[in-house]
Amino acid sequence: MSNTSLDHPDPDPVLHPLEAYKIKSLPPNAYYIPSFLNPTESTTLLSQISKHPWTTLTHRRLQPHPAPLTPSGHLLTTKSLPEFLVTPVVDRILSLSFTSSSSSSSSSSSSVSSSTSESNDSNSNNIGTKTTEGIFTKSPHSRPNHVLINEYPPGTGISPHEDGGAYFPVVCTVSLGAHIILQVTPKKKMVIDHNNNNSPKEEEEGEGEKEDGEKESSETITDDNIYTNKNDENNNTQTTVYKIFQEPNSLLITTDDMYTEHLHGIEAVKVDEGLTDQTVANWELLSEETRIRIVEGGGKVEREDVRISLTYRDVLKVKDAGKLFGGRALGRR
Repeated sequence: MSNTSLDHPDPDPVLHPLEAYKIKSLPPNAYYIPSFLNPTESTTLLSQISKHPWTTLTHRRLQPHPAPLTPSGHLLTTKSLPEFLVTPVVDRILSLSFTSSSSSSSSSSSSVSSSTSESNDSNSNNIGTKTTEGIFTKSPHSRPNHVLINEYPPGTGISPHEDGGAYFPVVCTVSLGAHIILQVTPKKKMVIDHNNNNSPKEEEEGEGEKEDGEKESSETITDDNIYTNKNDENNNTQTTVYKIFQEPNSLLITTDDMYTEHLHGIEAVKVDEGLTDQTVANWELLSEETRIRIVEGGGKVEREDVRISLTYRDVLKVKDAGKLFGGRALGRR
């Protein structure tokens, strides 16, 4: 990817096929695009977000668009996303594509850097063996229809959770304002809850948050970056946590096993520590400026500003609330 010239500060990002952004050290599949939005687009988006009402939680705030989900995971509106959340984000997400081949399970990222003429020759020689599809091509609505906006002031986070079965298994998260470290770990087949009932746990980011001291999962993040089950004092097993550094204006996409077989959370700290080229999964995809900042800080990066996340997903079950309730509009009482 070429560097932006200083005399053109805010050009539209040049996007490659998704294979170029794959985080190779993670289970399938995660993709990270460091400069998905330019600074002007980011500033405009933050300004638009500030004009809409927030739902206040214990330590942070959120906005669901076009409406919150029901407890059963239904979206009770057929309204489209507001335009400020569509352009340029959704338009750009839908422009991203995979190139799949019948002779191999995936395309190597080296093919992305080949010349245009070589690419054209390759395509002409393999007609019928390669197909191109977007990340939402197979989803019910062929595009994201829901956005959850979360605000994370420095020192706030969210306990390990999974997004659950209400969505098509693709998550696109845009980060604005400040960086964050997403910590990802394989799900345990069974965890023990506070009532000693053996059952899997689920929590939707933001919408399922508990009050102080309560968590949807009995697992927690410890100082040595290992998930442990605090309810089992004899549990000596340890699972390595993957760290994904999300820069401002970046896009993170998770799908497949990364969606269905892993928990993700954000540690509630004001300084992220232990960051190196060995511990940050997407190190090679970070901007040079960010890598230098981490190295010069001795692996520590302070969370100086509020981070805003926009999580784009396709809700599977959509119903028209007006028709369900005899044409009467729903509203909060």
